[in-house]
Amino acid sequence: MTTQTIDETVLAAYLKGELDPEGSEAVERWYDASAENQRLLGQVYHILYINDRINASAGFDPEYSLGRVKDRMRSRRRKGILLRAVRWTATAAAAVVLLFAGTVFTQRLDEHMSRPLTVQTQLGERSQVILPDGSKVWLNSCSSVKYSSSFFSRERRVEMTGEAYFIVEKDPHAPFIVSSDGLDIEVLGTRFNVRNDNDLHRITTVLFEGSIEARGGSSTARLRPSQQIIFNTDTREMLVSECCSVERSISWIDGKFRFDRNTFSEIVAELQRYYNVNIRFADARLRDERFSGDFRVEDGIYHILSILQQTNKFHYEIDHNEIRLYQN
Repeated sequence: MTTQTIDETVLAAYLKGELDPEGSEAVERWYDASAENQRLLGQVYHILYINDRINASAGFDPEYSLGRVKDRMRSRRRKGILLRAVRWTATAAAAVVLLFAGTVFTQRLDEHMSRPLTVQTQLGERSQVILPDGSKVWLNSCSSVKYSSSFFSRERRVEMTGEAYFIVEKDPHAPFIVSSDGLDIEVLGTRFNVRNDNDLHRITTVLFEGSIEARGGSSTARLRPSQQIIFNTDTREMLVSECCSVERSISWIDGKFRFDRNTFSEIVAELQRYYNVNIRFADARLRDERFSGDFRVEDGIYHILSILQQTNKFHYEIDHNEIRLYQN
């Protein structure tokens, strides 16, 4: 089956589960080929489904019904009013789907059109991705995002681990929600950075522009630009504060480390995120020591530690793939 032979009749047969495996695979390849194909399948679904339900009780002939659907679609294309018709049928479909949500017919379409998109980075990698809705995401090292948007839902949802910077495409009818370890961040269109420090049981969200609402446990908070939320994933407590330098929170996008009186524990966690080495505190008191400095990823971990070591607060030893930190 070629793309040219996939018309409204074939799409209707696919949605009703009447195609053989080869035919179904051909339709799914066609569907994945372009956004226009995806919209057309949705249009066929809405028109055919509502038409069938309205006429089912009258003993309506399905073949005759499908023929009328095709003629109606072609006629509306010529008149340039197909999109308005689809908007009307979409409104009616919302009510009908509530009644028939358990049917295989509905489930099959929803499962196919809401396949999640997953992107993840490995040790030392950074990546940028444009989501299906047009939103942009930058991923830090050892991070992941999974984007899903159900065909029947107005919600765009991202599940994430690690650290990610978002520029969300505005859509007042479809809120964008980022979920990470018990924290939900809801936006309409904005720029913000989310960092989940799993080892520290902490999620930090910094807002650059727009507005976001964070929900975790029984706590809710709304941010304005240049503010941040620190969410404790153990206690489910949320702290809102001013962020002195929001740009520092996304310096990683340019491959930079910018430490501003960060604890040594925080710095070590960041270095381990990028370099394939294990860093161990031989003296636990070092964890709370604070350091400042700007570095680039390509400087290398030993150069960075050597510069920090000039504070005379610590020294380090290397044993194969492990670095041990000792207090002076």
